[in-house]
Amino acid sequence: MRSFALSGALTLAAALALCAANPTAKPGPVLPRKSPELVIQMPGRQVLLSQFRGHACAIAFMITTCAHCQHLAGVLGPIQQEYAPKGVQVLGVLFNPEANLEMSNFARAFAHNLFPIGMSTDDTVAEFLQHPPGMHYVPMMAFIDKQGIIRAEHLGINDSGFFAEAVEVHNIRNEIDRLLTLPAGSKAASKKK
Repeated sequence: MRSFALSGALTLAAALALCAANPTAKPGPVLPRKSPELVIQMPGRQVLLSQFRGHACAIAFMITTCAHCQHLAGVLGPIQQEYAPKGVQVLGVLFNPEANLEMSNFARAFAHNLFPIGMSTDDTVAEFLQHPPGMHYVPMMAFIDKQGIIRAEHLGINDSGFFAEAVEVHNIRNEIDRLLTLPAGSKAASKKK
């Protein structure tokens, strides 16, 4: 998978220094957790993640030049069509610097305009995913239940095979099915990725 580094060696050095300064800190995001608001800039309008409360959401965080992200967008279109009647919303968030210029072409060419794709910033995506800013392996996904609780995250190459092409569709469907089986207000255990 493709690395998207904004700060290169400085980011890596800062991350290593943080780990050394706090060796008892738990790596990765805390799950489950309440989803923070996420503003997604769509062509000509802004969409808030909170607008989808009451839907189970699968959010793909991608960059336009990543072949794995392009493949994922193609996988998610049919999943959106299949699961929409069950109250599921797939969203795409592009966060590379060229996203504003390539967003419409990416949505049309790879997702066939089957689900909304917008853009955000690297810092916003990092904060949303509780991931250090500046260096990401994409694609990344978050799965949010109908009450707005992030139940699972899968963070690209650091993930143990979630995005492997042979099992990717199966893995995504499993996460969505798990969201749909949670009773209202559930505090069921979640996967920590």
